[in-house]
Order: sequence, then structure tokens, then C-alpha cells
Amino acid sequence: MPLSDQERKNIRETWRIKVKKDREIETYRKKEAFDRVYKIAKILKEKYFVDKVILYGSLARDDRFDNLSDIDIFIDGWDDSKFNYWTMLIDVENIAKPYKISIVTQKEAYKSLLNEILREGRIIE
Repeated sequence: MPLSDQERKNIRETWRIKVKKDREIETYRKKEAFDRVYKIAKILKEKYFVDKVILYGSLARDDRFDNLSDIDIFIDGWDDSKFNYWTMLIDVENIAKPYKISIVTQKEAYKSLLNEILREGRIIE
């Protein structure tokens, strides 16, 4: 059975409202995630004395940031002899919640990932 003009209009309006709401939610999630990134960078620099914090991945590229997205951070200057990686990760995970976070150090970064980070990453001051 074909849709009436009014039914098509209602469907388009419902879809328009859904898309608008999804964009608002994504904008909020990005802002909230960025707020957490700056707090994480501060902890990494002040407590763990890392030299540089670089945000990379979808959040840095301003791609979609939906409920499956995570915060990707590269740290330069991590000292394994002074600090435990897992203790640091717990600290930053607590700040990042409800978002998942991935922390990569200069020692574990593959060359291809490092190239991507240097090309697309955003240094967090």
C-alpha cells in the first residue's frame, strides 16, 4: 500500500528530528571527551612527567564520535623505570569515564601508527 503525502511528510519530519538530535548528542559527547582529554593531559604531565601528550584518532580528526568511539592518546617521554604503566592507565581511565581510552607510549608505537599520529595528531598543552 503506497504512503500518502502526509505520511511521507511525517516520516521526513521524524527523520529530520532524529538526525538533529543525533548531531546534538555527538556534539555534546565530543565536548565532554575533549574536557576529559585536557584533564588527562594535565595528570600525565604533572604526576607522571611525560613530555608530550598527543590526541589522535577520530576525536582529533573531528570524525564521528559515537558511543563506540574511544579517546586515543600518545605520550612521549614515558619513563617505565619510575612509573607503572597500569597504575597510570587506571588513573586516566577514571578521568575518561564513560569513554574508553587507549594510551600508547613512544616505546610501543609501531612506525605506521607513529606516522599517523605525527600527521593527524593534536598536541594537547
